Amino acid sequence: MGFKKNQKALWDWQNGGFVTGLCLEICMTGSNGVPNNSRNKGRKKMDKSAMKTTLTLIFLIFPALGLSAPQFETLYESSGGKKTPGYDEALTWFQELAASSEILQLTSFGLSPQGRQLPLIVADNQGRFDASLHLDRQDHVVLLVQACIHAGESCGKDAGMLLLRELATQPGVAAELLEKVTLLFIPIFNVDGHERFGPYNRINQNGPDEMGWRVTARNQNLNRDFLKADLPEMRAWLALYQQWLPDFFIDIHSTDGADYQYAITYGLETHGNMEARLTDWTIIYRDTMEEEMLGAGFPLAPYVSFRQWHDPRSGLSTWVAGPRFSQGYTALQNRPGLLIETHMLKDYRIRVDSTHRLVLETMRYLNNEARSLRELILQADRYTASKAFRQDPYPLTFKHTENHRPFEFLGVSYEKVTSDITGGDWFVFSDQPATMEIEFYDEMEPDLTAKLPEAYVIPPEWKVVIDRLQWHGVEFRRLVEPVELEIRTWRFQEATWRENPYEGHHPLSFEMDPLVEERVFPAGSAIVDMNQRSARVVAHLLEPLGPDSMVRWGYLDAIFERVEYVESYVIENMIREMVGEDPGLLDELEEMKQNDQDFATDPWAIRSWFYKKTPYYDQRVGIYPIGLIDDGAILEKLRPILR
Repeated sequence: MGFKKNQKALWDWQNGGFVTGLCLEICMTGSNGVPNNSRNKGRKKMDKSAMKTTLTLIFLIFPALGLSAPQFETLYESSGGKKTPGYDEALTWFQELAASSEILQLTSFGLSPQGRQLPLIVADNQGRFDASLHLDRQDHVVLLVQACIHAGESCGKDAGMLLLRELATQPGVAAELLEKVTLLFIPIFNVDGHERFGPYNRINQNGPDEMGWRVTARNQNLNRDFLKADLPEMRAWLALYQQWLPDFFIDIHSTDGADYQYAITYGLETHGNMEARLTDWTIIYRDTMEEEMLGAGFPLAPYVSFRQWHDPRSGLSTWVAGPRFSQGYTALQNRPGLLIETHMLKDYRIRVDSTHRLVLETMRYLNNEARSLRELILQADRYTASKAFRQDPYPLTFKHTENHRPFEFLGVSYEKVTSDITGGDWFVFSDQPATMEIEFYDEMEPDLTAKLPEAYVIPPEWKVVIDRLQWHGVEFRRLVEPVELEIRTWRFQEATWRENPYEGHHPLSFEMDPLVEERVFPAGSAIVDMNQRSARVVAHLLEPLGPDSMVRWGYLDAIFERVEYVESYVIENMIREMVGEDPGLLDELEEMKQNDQDFATDPWAIRSWFYKKTPYYDQRVGIYPIGLIDDGAILEKLRPILR
């Protein structure tokens, strides 16, 4: 079958006409749903039209064929792909499965605000369920897969249940997939949001019948919290991450925004925010997954984000994920992360099955590439901790270049119409596949950069910052006595706060001027030496221009407050004394009035202008309290008074 015909067959199959594809699948797969000729590295590609799905689909038609349900049947299967289990039902299922297998352990990595355990399943073919047994791994990798960070996007939970059952009940599958991989699986990260269970939680999504809610019980989005770590669930996740330091990470979502043929899309950090050799490795992984998934009947595409919302012909656009997002955060930790985004308009069983397949193919790839990935991660850690890393400006944000390239997009035919009711334009998507040649804007370059110091100094009163360093596994030591240091810092001006709250904050923008000064830092101040593997995380927390810095999120808002004020009857007399001593002030004032009419008609603005010129004005307003040490010799002199 030619590609165009295969494309149409795939489209028909994904939208319900799957019996023929299923028969082909049964003929072409082994007992575990894996193609018989695709188990070894270097395996041949199978006919594209035959590879449609994995064992999970076969389970869906067991009742129709008069066969008994599989052992440890899931609600997803027994409902014909229509339902996903609630928290208690899922945990009971995992408990029973783990109790039946020596290679699985069900545990918890924390507690939610509403008192629910955060579940974690560890799969290891030698029963090595403790992170301490994996510290010196060389040709073995740890894979962390999480589902339901947005609890309404539940396909990762059900796909993970199917995969874990295969590992527990089929020794051959476990021997292959766990040979050089230890799997950590979080089936439900946002456990409290998951239990806001109902049929109306995802207006843009096609199934399951009921699902959880996007955000936590505090109405905050865990996938905006990886760096600022406001939420208890995230702090528990960070502790787990520091304990294991997984070598590869997968975060499973469902996305909306338009209709197209892809059942599954992905996001990977390949545009400059990760060490170069790790980026090269990730690109090869990406290309391999695209080939494998196409052979399995699931063509992959980058995360679908159009330059104009909903309009494919406007072109695709990619981006560098910031550290508030899961895969952006793991990139800072020198560990590749895969964002899975299944297509919300596809039938739920297709979303589950494609997710299952991509995780399975990733595990197979990691088994083949375990040693090379481990070596690259260790090299990246050493480089990040070196002086060479700090020699060049460090990119905090990225922007698109003007370059673009053609991309064959598997879309559907559509038209833009104007609503006769709302008057707004909207897109009407058909059920007919349409391949489109569109432009892909996927080249990025650094935008805002920072000159990284040898160390940062954080006064002890800024515990809110120091705590976050600890949660992220950043190493630091404290001064045992006060010390005067020459440091580099900034004075902030023109701070503007976002009017409406965002993730429980009012993030701010600002201007800042560089400042070098002598400052006394008290005992207890934290000295953060950048000679450590977490230097990228430190930079994004402490460099003010970082998109998720402590300043941006408003944790240091108090530095912008002026707490002493002057009365009119005091400053008016002082103004006359000041003008008498320096008549040139009147010329400056007149120039200010000419340039700013609002200022010219505001008596208090004029009084404040004079007040700032007196020694009574607080000269520390707007100064960043964190100091930067650029001279390594100063850092060496401090070592005797650090603990």
